[in-house]
Amino acid sequence: MKKNLRKTILFVEDDELFRDAINNFLTENYTVRIAVSAEIALRMLDESQPDLILLDFTLPGMCGIELLKIVKKTWPDLPVIMLTALDRIAKVVEAIKLGAYDYLVKPIDAEEVLLTIARALEAAEVRRELEQRRNLQLLKNIEYKIVGNSAAINQLKQEIARAGHTDATILLEGQTGTGKELVARALHASSPRASGPFVPLNCGAFPRELMESELFGHRKGAFTSAQKDQIGKFQLAHHGTLLLDEIGELSPEAQIKVLRAVEEQEFYPVGATDLVHVDVRIIASTNKNLKQLVEQKLFREDLFFRLNVYPITLPELRERNDDVLLLAKHFMDYFNQKFGKNFQTLSPEAQAVLLQYTWPGNVRELRNLIERIVLAEEGTEIKKAHLRFLLASAPAPEAENALRLSESGLDLEAIEQSLLRQALELAHGNKTQAAKLLRLTPPTFYYRLKKYGLEGKTS
Repeated sequence: MKKNLRKTILFVEDDELFRDAINNFLTENYTVRIAVSAEIALRMLDESQPDLILLDFTLPGMCGIELLKIVKKTWPDLPVIMLTALDRIAKVVEAIKLGAYDYLVKPIDAEEVLLTIARALEAAEVRRELEQRRNLQLLKNIEYKIVGNSAAINQLKQEIARAGHTDATILLEGQTGTGKELVARALHASSPRASGPFVPLNCGAFPRELMESELFGHRKGAFTSAQKDQIGKFQLAHHGTLLLDEIGELSPEAQIKVLRAVEEQEFYPVGATDLVHVDVRIIASTNKNLKQLVEQKLFREDLFFRLNVYPITLPELRERNDDVLLLAKHFMDYFNQKFGKNFQTLSPEAQAVLLQYTWPGNVRELRNLIERIVLAEEGTEIKKAHLRFLLASAPAPEAENALRLSESGLDLEAIEQSLLRQALELAHGNKTQAAKLLRLTPPTFYYRLKKYGLEGKTS
């Protein structure tokens, strides 16, 4: 073992014979520093911190318990193993309550000492890794910011504030590109689980035969390519949040197993016979109408009800037009930093183009556009010419005289009913797609269907 990789043990013991005997076999694996009193040990701790303290209860001057109290107050993560005689076992309970990792009773077996030290060091390392992960997760949470001041986005922020601090299962509904994962991360960041893991899984990204393994993990040999044990996303999200993105893509078989895992917080990894128990908050997201999928027998009703505890609908970008320029500036600043550019403003002409566009790809489309411009162009201002990709894809304006009001008037409600039926027919009964054809939000579309008694129409 390389010297610089050796762990350091501070051995606090005043019995010379016992100290020398233990020190002889400890030095084969560890760097050992000796202190014959608690006072000397404190001076050594001020100079440099060891990886572990081996501490006798009975010391001259300050006793071991008093030193333990100081150590745990000043260095709470430093593992301490207490050494005691058989007739002082009653003191052990107090030491454990004060934070000692373990204790050993004299006379001590060498193997027992080495095993206890190894376990204490391993436990301390696990705690450090978990703390690092928590800190990294908290830093990541800061990156995910909901940008906007429109009425629609302010309502969304209120929903996040209401639901975030709970453990309620959330169903996020919204078109592709509206920021469902961003909202899921914001919900996680505002919850008591913020320092725990946030684990996203796209339910449509894996073949059916691999989906169960991605969700729940597998044991070595469970199937041909299972060369080693693998932990699934449910277990990775333990004490944190699991985002089941595009939940509507799950196969019927996977839906059954997800339902049990969500309800019972337990599951069998593929090829395993022992249950795995987890503590996970579930957030599901979809760009499909799950209620309609339930009606079509494509999604389990019981799973839908279990996920739909607290539904949140994300607004489309065209419903929050006031936020377009704020988002554009936000993305411009972000990609300036990423690519080392210095764009500062958007020209009035560029702003007008961004505000007039309908954004079928929602916030994701705007983000990708700004990223492309900052990466490919130079200067300090985003100009109308930089939006050529957007202008090329924009739909042609409708002719002004496509529909004109005659002197005899017209039946507006009849026209609206006809358009609703045509949209349903063109979309083959898919109401979400039909709403898109009419450039309506799903809630507005459903309201108008209900208004004319068309909600049961699928063609």
